Amino acid sequence: MGRTDKWTVARILDEISHYIELSDPNPFKARAFERAARAVEKLDADIHDLIRTGGLYKTPGVGKAIGPVIEEVAASGGSKYLEELRGQYPPGIFDLLRIPGLGLKKIGQLHADLGIGSLDGLEEAARGGKLSKLRGFGAKTALKIIDGIEKARRRESQFLLPAGLEVAGWIREKLAAIDAVEDVEITGSVRRRLEIIRNVNLAVSTKDFDAIRSAIDQMFDQVEEIDERTVKALARNEIDVWFHLCKPNELGATVLRTTGSAEFVAKMGDAANAAARTEQELFKKAGIAFVEPERRENADDLSRKRRVRLVEPDDLRGTFHVHTTYSDGRNSMLEMLGAARDRGYEYVGISDHSKAAYYAGGLTEERLKEQHAEIDRHRKAVAPMRVFRGSEADILPDGSIDYGSPTLGLFDFVVASIHSRFNMPKDEMTERILRALDDPHVTFLGHLTGRLLLSRDGYSVDYDRIFERAAERGVVIEINGSPKRLDVDWRHIGRAIERGVVLSIHPDAHSIAEMSNVITGTWVARKAGLTAKQIFNTRSVEEVEEWLEARRSLRG
Repeated sequence: MGRTDKWTVARILDEISHYIELSDPNPFKARAFERAARAVEKLDADIHDLIRTGGLYKTPGVGKAIGPVIEEVAASGGSKYLEELRGQYPPGIFDLLRIPGLGLKKIGQLHADLGIGSLDGLEEAARGGKLSKLRGFGAKTALKIIDGIEKARRRESQFLLPAGLEVAGWIREKLAAIDAVEDVEITGSVRRRLEIIRNVNLAVSTKDFDAIRSAIDQMFDQVEEIDERTVKALARNEIDVWFHLCKPNELGATVLRTTGSAEFVAKMGDAANAAARTEQELFKKAGIAFVEPERRENADDLSRKRRVRLVEPDDLRGTFHVHTTYSDGRNSMLEMLGAARDRGYEYVGISDHSKAAYYAGGLTEERLKEQHAEIDRHRKAVAPMRVFRGSEADILPDGSIDYGSPTLGLFDFVVASIHSRFNMPKDEMTERILRALDDPHVTFLGHLTGRLLLSRDGYSVDYDRIFERAAERGVVIEINGSPKRLDVDWRHIGRAIERGVVLSIHPDAHSIAEMSNVITGTWVARKAGLTAKQIFNTRSVEEVEEWLEARRSLRG
């Protein structure tokens, strides 16, 4: 398989941190491995070169305890420490993370107290009454877990988009280094940027099919030759990878057909099989305006006369919904501000949790004063970037905002979000959100349905009523770029636009690394067909300041 890359090292460090958190009451050791994993992912230099030159130990987050683990993984592709940890638990223990409400600490408790280490074992304990007797659980929790298990089983063999991108990127890099490969393109649902994927697809252009099949055999333990041009392998022992081999003058058609969707390809007709080295060449031969891959879930855009320039990450001139260590963020105020400045932003909005979110370190009024004072101290350090003071304030069950009007009046903006009582009936949940939208202090509506992909379904709401009220009140609806959320769903955005809603792309960042969630957020906007002009935070700092000032004048 060649030399171990940084992504493999980071995955192993993450797995070690998860095992430690299962059993170690001290959170710092687990967090140390997690920080090291993020540091390794961000390395620009080759990890083997860093080890050889001694630069590894100069990497922030890599110390004397973790450095040797990284060296071992880089040299052998594995870790004796990780194998020791794995030996203490059954192989399916992390499947329990797919159940809403079960974190690593609770999973560790289930294993320690009841020997539970699989979905089957958890279901047996829940249905047999053992779970309801366990400290911190109870009869209602047991019923929720049974429901969660049933949903988890329906979601088997599904993965979040970043997992597909990581696997596809790693394989593409390996294949591109092979002499017989002329080109490699990532296709399928990963290329269409679907939020949940089932497999990874790559189109491989070559004149030597045998050489490519041989290379795939060496890269993976489980390989199946479907036919002369199609090979399937298993990556990470969980994700199916399909390799579509083609000759150089067939690459355009192969990329198009394997990108899909089936409806889009069928509508292309014979043009989908034309000889072409690139998709662009294929579209040109067919006399059809190029359709971006994100817009190919159906064939609607094939009727367009011109190619539409969809919003790009570089179009964003600032963002909001950023957390710091004042609440549940993992980086300090100055670090998060610096990360925003380093991205070239003209402005950023800090929005730590409000006091109702006590479990996330929500700010009391006293702590809020400290936070605002720190923001003021750092303004010069990050100038000319403008820093807006805000809050991710909780929408309470009755629709009110947890801070009172005097406190809400201190903010430049407010992201109103729901973090409790997710199981309210559809009509009640809708009314709860509508009342929040009526509060003149509310600037943005955060993660509209509260969903956590592959973990928690979003709550039921009447989208049209919410979109209409948001447009009436001038409240911007957030496109939450967290890969676990991607909320509001791209499938509903067209209806929001029709009703005059403005949308803004936010990272919901709890760390420097998560500032990149704005990229994932742009994929949601692109799938909805949005251009830069339709996104709030593509506006200049002057325009945003003027707009926020106009909003503040409505508070009375």
